[in-house]
Amino acid sequence: MRRGLISPVYADLTRDNLEAAERLIQAYKSHVGAKKAVLKEHVSELEDLGYDYRYIRGLSTLLDRRSVFQSRMKLNPVKVRKRIFELASGEKAPISLEARRLILEEAASELGLRIDELEDLLYADLDDELILESFNPIEAERLVKWYNLALTQTLLFHSTEVRFTTLGNWQQIFREVKRLGLIHEVWRGDGDRYWVKVDGPLSLFRLNRRYGTALARLLPPVIKGGGWALEAKILRSSPTGYSRLMDFKINEREHGGLLGDEAQPEAVETYDSEVEKEFAQRFEALKTGWRLRREPEPIPVGGGVLIPDFSFEKDGAKIYMEIVGFWTPEYLKRKIEKLETLKGLEMIVAVDMRLACHRMDRLGETLHLLYFKDKIPLRPILLRLRGAEERLKSREARRISREAILMNLDKPVMSLEELAERIGVASSVLREFLKGEEIPGYKILTELLVREDRLREMEDSLRRRMADGRLSLNEASNIIEELGGVKPTIILEALGYRVRWRGINPDAAEVEEKDKENIEL
Repeated sequence: MRRGLISPVYADLTRDNLEAAERLIQAYKSHVGAKKAVLKEHVSELEDLGYDYRYIRGLSTLLDRRSVFQSRMKLNPVKVRKRIFELASGEKAPISLEARRLILEEAASELGLRIDELEDLLYADLDDELILESFNPIEAERLVKWYNLALTQTLLFHSTEVRFTTLGNWQQIFREVKRLGLIHEVWRGDGDRYWVKVDGPLSLFRLNRRYGTALARLLPPVIKGGGWALEAKILRSSPTGYSRLMDFKINEREHGGLLGDEAQPEAVETYDSEVEKEFAQRFEALKTGWRLRREPEPIPVGGGVLIPDFSFEKDGAKIYMEIVGFWTPEYLKRKIEKLETLKGLEMIVAVDMRLACHRMDRLGETLHLLYFKDKIPLRPILLRLRGAEERLKSREARRISREAILMNLDKPVMSLEELAERIGVASSVLREFLKGEEIPGYKILTELLVREDRLREMEDSLRRRMADGRLSLNEASNIIEELGGVKPTIILEALGYRVRWRGINPDAAEVEEKDKENIEL
């Protein structure tokens, strides 16, 4: 710490530091199958060789994360201890080695063990007794850079805010920011570069450790972006208890060679959180006809961007949903101010009450704000979607007219989807309009509009072919399509034919006249 600036003591990539890292890596490799206590004793011997004990212990902690320690005991040591204590608390507490031996013999007999096996099992679940089952090696240089990265992450744990920019990797960064639920702002700075400000753990009233861990996970993708610069406000306390905010600044030009982008191991998940995953599964199970998209396209807002968590899309209608996890009143106010600048967009904001630092019910007057505890409620969202659907249909219905249909109907056969797209409305709205409607010169079928003279041509061709014998579905489809038809089964149905299937093979399916079928029956 100096003149209001703070910086970790990074480990340079010197021969000594790399040698120490390599020795540790080899120690872990050679101790696979050994007790953790034996391994740690070997690690401590390196400290006696003159290496900085903080450096050695830090590296060892990181290597532990690449190791699997397990107990090899078949019986649960807790249950074994419980049984021995039960025997020892019986008639008379053991006050001699002989009495102790008798109790252990009785316990071993009950459990089917020898006494030496019982002794080994007694405290086998303690950390030092665990066995190093496997170790995932790493290069020495990567390990030292990972150490420096971990120092930075630890420092950010005491931050009130973090600002950063990079040259790239923004898609992963924004995805991580949202996935980790970090409170953030984005704006365009000098040179057209985006800057991101993330509130630090100390800006929250609670959940500091969880939030700090989430913030630490963001650092590797930032470094991976290249050309990065990071600034933070760090709160440090002196031994006398005096606290002050200090500046922390690093950038790729000065520190890039020292910091790695080693990601912290975590379980792979498809969704940002269980809340999102559970919500998506419940919503999609309802088959509403709305398409649910995760992290739709970024929305430009002022000099920055906004990336909602979900969008609901149907027939050109789109409603966004933002899930707010960690937040402060200031953060939510800024977010809402940003949302209010959006014109013509609908946004649902779902707020997790468990993570909220403060409630702001009045915001519900201007936004579709809803609170949830364990899971996002579906009912208010479905009501919002239904309302949007009705409003959309109402607006589109006003755009449909017989003149608009005739103006766009320039083919002898046209599907309702194509015609609706030309008019700029949903096909369901067009279908509703055509009920009871007549279009001069056209026959309105289930999903088609077919010019009447072309329909008669199709009918004549089919009758001539059927006069020569059986007509397969494939042949009938070819006849209809050669005359410009689409969706042959709909046209066949309209002309009084039906398809008799013989198994699932369409080549074996035959076309029959409905009346003829009735006569034969």
